[in-house]
Amino acid sequence: MATKQSHLEEDLSCPICGSIFEKPVVLFCRHRFCKRCLESLWNGVGACECPLCCQPSSMGELVVNTTLEKTCEGFLKERSKNDPLACKEHGERLSLFCLEDLEPTCSKCKSLGNHKGHRLYALDEASQDCKEELKNALKPLREKLKLFQKAKLTCEQTAEHIKADHTESQIRVEFETLHQFLRDEEASRLSMLKQEKLQKSQIMKDKIEDLENDITSLTNTIRSIEQEMRAQDIPFLKNYKDTIKRTWRIPQDPEMVTRSLLDVAKYLGSLKFKVWERMKDIITYTPVILDPNTAASCFLLSEDLTTLQCCAQTYNIPDNTERFDVSAEMLASEGFSCGRHSWDVEVKNNTYWVIGVASASINRKGKHVLTPAEGFWTIRLRNGEYKACTAPWSPLNLNRELQVVRVVLDMDRCKVTFYDPRERTPLFNFTDIIIPRAFPYFCSACKEHPLRVLPARVSVSVD
Repeated sequence: MATKQSHLEEDLSCPICGSIFEKPVVLFCRHRFCKRCLESLWNGVGACECPLCCQPSSMGELVVNTTLEKTCEGFLKERSKNDPLACKEHGERLSLFCLEDLEPTCSKCKSLGNHKGHRLYALDEASQDCKEELKNALKPLREKLKLFQKAKLTCEQTAEHIKADHTESQIRVEFETLHQFLRDEEASRLSMLKQEKLQKSQIMKDKIEDLENDITSLTNTIRSIEQEMRAQDIPFLKNYKDTIKRTWRIPQDPEMVTRSLLDVAKYLGSLKFKVWERMKDIITYTPVILDPNTAASCFLLSEDLTTLQCCAQTYNIPDNTERFDVSAEMLASEGFSCGRHSWDVEVKNNTYWVIGVASASINRKGKHVLTPAEGFWTIRLRNGEYKACTAPWSPLNLNRELQVVRVVLDMDRCKVTFYDPRERTPLFNFTDIIIPRAFPYFCSACKEHPLRVLPARVSVSVD
């Protein structure tokens, strides 16, 4: 079928333009051409002869063969329906490309169809140019694909991290400690109550026995005296002296036991408050808690989130947006927008650390320049030198090595001050910290010794 179609197309094609006949004419030599093609050719050369056999001819022979024209029109119409490589409007083979509409066209579209007056050029050239353009256009798409694949990988890692998280077990351990403390307190108070019950019950028992003995003695005395009173006069009076003496031995009034009841107020009075007050002996309060979601992958944190240790290995954790990804840095979990806040950081034996505050708006990715202009207000120890991270850095004058650094952030006065708790004079003072929110900042590259946020003193008071 395809061969038959191709033969038919060959029979209906003009030898001059190669397209299906348009207004076909048949010369005396039986060769067929497009009328326009012959007119153009003969007007150009001045001689009227068949382009194929060179037989003389004339302009008078250029009469359109309507039968052949209808055959060509039918062929073009059929091809426009079934041939994907043909023009839908004219049925001609698609041979040009329109730069305005960015679609292939046929030669007739150039002068007759919707693409008249448009910029057109050959398909093979257009195909090469368009492929090259698409090749360049694919570059940002491929880069974007990488970003989406990386984001998907991060989400998958995050999902696995969430699934493997052991926060729930840590919460249970912490609450079990509290529950055990409450059970111990309950047992202690119940034991004290039981002991007091036994003690006071024994006192009451002994007192009752004493009273019963006294009652028995008095009852016997009264009974014997009453019996004497019923005797004959002479026997009665003979015994009267002894009988009356027995009435003189009247015992003292019974004494009631003082504080004999249970001390209920001791056990129930402000019970919850007293237990809570005692609870301060087993709990600690740390004014700053480290945020593991910001910690670089080289950090190992303690379970109570107060100690950070830089390690030689890196941990497989999600590269979420909050996390520092290059330097060994991290933030606290809570930022401050107002008020005065203070925390102590133990730096003893750590040989490379940076401590201070950072703006909430800092970029967590890539390397940082730790200066106020970049949103950092810090001091550091490196290569045995203590410096404030100003621009340029300012040396700190110290009489001895720092064991603990106290950071005092005053958001209302827009300043942060660093102290050695053993000294009254500040180590350094930053001012003009005009930011909406500041976070405690930590950096450590020392792999032998950690940094630790020290707990504050816990007290219970009543107004």
